[in-house]
Amino acid sequence: MKNLFKKNTEPKNTEPYSSKFLVNHFPSGRNGKVVYIRPEYHERLLRIVQLTREEKITLYAYIDNILEHHFKEYGNDITDYFNEHFKPIL
Repeated sequence: MKNLFKKNTEPKNTEPYSSKFLVNHFPSGRNGKVVYIRPEYHERLLRIVQLTREEKITLYAYIDNILEHHFKEYGNDITDYFNEHFKPIL
């Protein structure tokens, strides 16, 4: 069984959290799509974004940065999972 309380001994990413996630790549979220998230997550995300008023990051930009990181980090795993579970039609 995996110890959930064991300290992570893997090398820590040297890029600061703020420069990875708290940056505004887009001027507005108006061209995006509507997505529903849990109210408690929405509240957390808003609180984080409100703490960055100097950088003026939008909620849209913050969520986009999180998703971009997720797909970069787990892109190969997602592709492998898809290929294992969904075979091509032809």
